[in-house]
Amino acid sequence: MTAQAPTIPRYRLAPPTEDDALAMLARVLGVDQAAATWLGACRDAGVRRTDAGLSPAELARVAERLSKAAGPTGVIGSSLGVRARTWLLLNRGGA
Repeated sequence: MTAQAPTIPRYRLAPPTEDDALAMLARVLGVDQAAATWLGACRDAGVRRTDAGLSPAELARVAERLSKAAGPTGVIGSSLGVRARTWLLLNRGGA
């Protein structure tokens, strides 16, 4: 993976990552189901995964797809979406 976007100093808020999202899903769904769910959400959101990882904006798009799922997957998607949108809003002025 390439260098990650910077932490926002005033808030000490690091950008969410794909690894964060997969870890959240894996805790609830198990590793294999988490990977399948994540890949499906990326596909549905029209996000192409690369070695560089997903940007916070792309993560927000995938989270939106996940949030439409029933049960814990939807809750995880909503949580990830809040984190990604918060980081994007706070980072608008530059980190």
